[in-house]
Amino acid sequence: MSNNTMLDNLKQTFTNLISFLKNPRDEAGPELSVAQKFNTVISLLIIEIPLMAVLILLISGLETLGLVDPDNHKILDMIKSYPVVLLLVLTVVIGPLIEEFIFRLYLRYKNNYALHFLISIVSLTGVRNEQKAETFFISLWKKRYKFIFYFSAIIFGLIHISNFEFSYTILLLSPILVAPQIILGLIIGYSRVRMGFISGLLLHSLHNAFFIGIPLFFMLNDTEKLNAETSSFAIKIEETNDISIPSTLKNYPDSLVYKNVSMKTTLTYLLNTNEILLNTNDTVMLDKTLHLNFKNKSKDSSQTKSIALNQLAKSYDFKIKKSTIPTEVWNLEVVNPALLSKYKSNNNAFGNMITINSEEIIIEKAKISALVNALIPKSNKMILDKTGSDDNYNLTLKTKDFESIKKELKEKYGLSLVKQKINLEHFTVEFQKPE
Repeated sequence: MSNNTMLDNLKQTFTNLISFLKNPRDEAGPELSVAQKFNTVISLLIIEIPLMAVLILLISGLETLGLVDPDNHKILDMIKSYPVVLLLVLTVVIGPLIEEFIFRLYLRYKNNYALHFLISIVSLTGVRNEQKAETFFISLWKKRYKFIFYFSAIIFGLIHISNFEFSYTILLLSPILVAPQIILGLIIGYSRVRMGFISGLLLHSLHNAFFIGIPLFFMLNDTEKLNAETSSFAIKIEETNDISIPSTLKNYPDSLVYKNVSMKTTLTYLLNTNEILLNTNDTVMLDKTLHLNFKNKSKDSSQTKSIALNQLAKSYDFKIKKSTIPTEVWNLEVVNPALLSKYKSNNNAFGNMITINSEEIIIEKAKISALVNALIPKSNKMILDKTGSDDNYNLTLKTKDFESIKKELKEKYGLSLVKQKINLEHFTVEFQKPE
């Protein structure tokens, strides 16, 4: 298909879709060949992808604000529980087939077997009653079809709220959280009514393949390094090459959840040091990207990081040596306490979260030390927390260059970076079998 033909097909499909959604009717579309139906399904997929992308970004914003916990999601639980191939079969084949039977098969009156069953029951009382019942249902169906069609999409969307762990916040945000599924239900519903059940099923499967299958494809590169559980702790370490998600570090008193984080950064947090002070005999190993999930089952939460560090060292066969070396540092100090206090977090119940991407650092419900640890690899400077603050903050910092970082810290947050040279403890990570 040429570019012009594809573009024309997209425009026509979009026009037909909008026209149908304004006034849904139980009417099949014009006769189309298999190739024409397939092209229309692809056009519908192309139309819905940017809509889904916008809504996913909106939901990601809610996650960033801490209103939604991305770790409490049934899809994520399935990803953790099932092999990738089985998960693909469930989400791309079996799931869509079941959902299409339940939510959209009945959108054509001729396939509404529940109504036909009721009419057959009435037929037991006589032919005349059967005809009256069928006339009544057909009339009601045509008159209320718009409501029936929209209702099917809304119910399809709302059923997916069960993917989230229930809370009153989730309930209030449900119109946003299930908006992608409602819109998907409308578009698949159009495909089902106008082109048949198979077309709707195909669109549903292609949607899941795109939005679930592609991320799962990246997960095929994940290698499980350690998965162990004892009476004292549970730990899972995976090596990953998934560049589609940002680095996040969640630190709780009794658990650690690090996603897409380098081993160097992981060790920085476990050792309570920073990357500038971390050396190694194998840089390739320190550059490995990990998912780390650790749960401390003991009553002593102060041992959380040390136990995790010990397990990481055993898994990768390394030892850590310490030495004191004169080092140039930048001290982070408070110069405007009133300005900094504006960003103090009043909700610290669920631990902290640090998100690092190519353009910014986002600190949520975390101490200034977390900002310092995130700043060091971005600035390639040795930075020390001299604020003396033990409060938690919500901070977002652009990371264009070091000078702009210094400027934003001072003007926006009332923090200043001051250079000094002092003796500091350095760590050397020695791998016993360097690559």
